Amino acid sequence: MMLLSLFPGIDLLGRAFEEEGFAVVRGPDVLWGGDIRRFHVPAGKFWGIIGGSPCQDFSRLRRLPATGYGLQMLGEFQRVVGEAWPEWWLLENVPGVPDVKINGYSWQRVDVNQGWYSGTNRLRIFQFGALGAQVLDVPALPTRRGLRPAAVANDDRGFREVCKLQGLPVDYDLPGFTVEHKVRAVGNGVPLVLGRTVAQAVRRAYGLPTDGVYPVFDQAPVAGRHCGCLCGRRVYGKQVYASAACRWRAKRRRDRGDS
Repeated sequence: MMLLSLFPGIDLLGRAFEEEGFAVVRGPDVLWGGDIRRFHVPAGKFWGIIGGSPCQDFSRLRRLPATGYGLQMLGEFQRVVGEAWPEWWLLENVPGVPDVKINGYSWQRVDVNQGWYSGTNRLRIFQFGALGAQVLDVPALPTRRGLRPAAVANDDRGFREVCKLQGLPVDYDLPGFTVEHKVRAVGNGVPLVLGRTVAQAVRRAYGLPTDGVYPVFDQAPVAGRHCGCLCGRRVYGKQVYASAACRWRAKRRRDRGDS
């Protein structure tokens, strides 16, 4: 179960997968002087590829025009997957990210909110592709009330509070970083609770046991069809979509002429 982590930064997503029993190899990152554009991988070496590409161009908080860098890095992710040809791939980003599809792989787009599992509100999008028929099943839970704002790269609540919001231990540190760069590195990461939840979904999709960090997801889902918006959630009876948001998402795709 060896994975390649792209755009790792301090790799909270990779850390979450490691905690769920995967072996993770980190690819190059600008934080450490690397450049994915010069990175090549031989085929067949990695079971899966994970990554969270730069999101600033797709963020609703962006105040300046998009630079095109975000789209370029999505293209690099697609290129590396095409070279490495893993069994599956997983891409994390903000809700505004475009759909990413790769020839030869299935495609799924699922939204997961940190507020389903903790007191912090952070909605992220995970796109998943597999060579087989595997589908990630991440049931949507009721969002808790009174949620705190998510950690961000320019957070002014302090390093320790940002670490807490991201699920890191109290003694976590980044030696050699300034406090500002520590906050930026941690704020840019994927909250551990989201990473572990999705890692567990991958394990279930491939019939691997989970250890039960979130017992609500440990039971096999009741038989049913999958939502028509391709989010992977279960629908029952005459349902076509799992939620109103799924129905609108499918409508927008039809309006754009997407298949």
